[in-house]
Amino acid sequence: MVNDTLQVDLAVIGAGPAGQKGAIQAAKAGKTVVIVDRLGVLGGACLNQGTVPSKTLRSAILDLTGFIQSTHFGQEVRQLGDISVQDLRIRVKRVIEDENETLAQQCAANDVATVFGAARFANSHAIEVADQNGAVTARVEADKILIATGSRPRHPIDLPESDGLFVDSDIVFNMDNIPRSLIVLGGGIIGCEYATMFAALGVDVMLMDRRDDLLRMLDNEIAGAFVDFISQMPHMTIRLGQSIDRLQVGADGTRAQVVDKEGGMLEAECLFYSMGRVANIHGLALERAGIELDDLGYLPVNTLFQTSVGHIYAAGDVIGPPALASTSVEQGRLAVRNAFLLKSHHFPEFFPYGIYTIPEISSVGPTEEELKDKGIRYLVGRAKYAEMARGPIAGDTRGLIKLLFHAETREVLAVHIIGTHATELVSLGQMALDHRVRLDYFVDTIFNYPTFAEGFRIAALNGLNKLSEGDWS
Repeated sequence: MVNDTLQVDLAVIGAGPAGQKGAIQAAKAGKTVVIVDRLGVLGGACLNQGTVPSKTLRSAILDLTGFIQSTHFGQEVRQLGDISVQDLRIRVKRVIEDENETLAQQCAANDVATVFGAARFANSHAIEVADQNGAVTARVEADKILIATGSRPRHPIDLPESDGLFVDSDIVFNMDNIPRSLIVLGGGIIGCEYATMFAALGVDVMLMDRRDDLLRMLDNEIAGAFVDFISQMPHMTIRLGQSIDRLQVGADGTRAQVVDKEGGMLEAECLFYSMGRVANIHGLALERAGIELDDLGYLPVNTLFQTSVGHIYAAGDVIGPPALASTSVEQGRLAVRNAFLLKSHHFPEFFPYGIYTIPEISSVGPTEEELKDKGIRYLVGRAKYAEMARGPIAGDTRGLIKLLFHAETREVLAVHIIGTHATELVSLGQMALDHRVRLDYFVDTIFNYPTFAEGFRIAALNGLNKLSEGDWS
């Protein structure tokens, strides 16, 4: 039975980065807005299951174990038995609660209404909201609609029924105990992040992938540096080019097993699978709104983030790559600005990628390989963390800042970083690309000392030395 019918200018399905920021953008423009979300809290999977809790977990592990400092200063890493699930959950829970409160305050301050329950289209202008039993409890009628339902883990391999032996990024935080051994299936971003986190925690990790490389989207030199680092991590084993036939539970019911196509078998106390993500559109009844998915199961949109139905927009993971929290925020904001004919702009050409592995990785702009494919003459300037006083101080001497710049104009073309604070430092490179800065800027700029940021100056000087030598690619 429908208890409420709301009539608004904008209905937003999904309370993650794209939905919440899009809703507030509309409210700022004086529109009436309601957010509908099935989780019962704001923030979506990003805050409650994905990005924020996983990065909090990483920070907690590094703090509690002293892993980074131990590799340089020779300190002992705290043993696995010294750190409990409860130690980690306390930090994750506190951050999620704080962020949820902040988001709720933002919505309240902007008069954004919230309705919690499962959304489904009644028609192209109306959304029904159902409770956990499927009963419709509310109806929202809207002039414009923004779909921002995000994504969920992809399950391409049949998973046997078990009691916590097989987990993904949505349910990893429900583990009762930290396993002594873990198989991580998938060498993409999420798989590599969790593999390095658990290895730093002292868990014996086996990172597996059917492909022959990890993080294939990275510049080859940076990817190589990452593989070199984690290959030397205690408790880490890497198995690439691994064929997988099936997953199964061991005979005693306490081990997760991977059987390859040759009949070989590997096992551990737990298996974490990360084999991509898919658009979270289950139960939306998109056909009632006249919306169809593309061949990959995402919502197709034009450059205005408009679906095939003119007044319905979509943003965030549900429309496919790049599927980052940072890009989702901007997509949600732009979708709403376009929907209500507000001053807008095209989605930025350049934006940074951040990978919270150990060590941290971030980049903006093309890789060396992409520049070569385009026939662009470029040079490389490098600064090793070991060359900066801040590196040894922080216990990180294996990091690298890499600048790619045009061999003739000296314009900065890309920045790739591996090491402590890489995701913070890359913003300097992003601004350089946006404003078409020449390498000379970093040479002539004074940076605080000792900082990692001065690595941009060291890398620029290194690049100019090569320019004078005529050593271009």
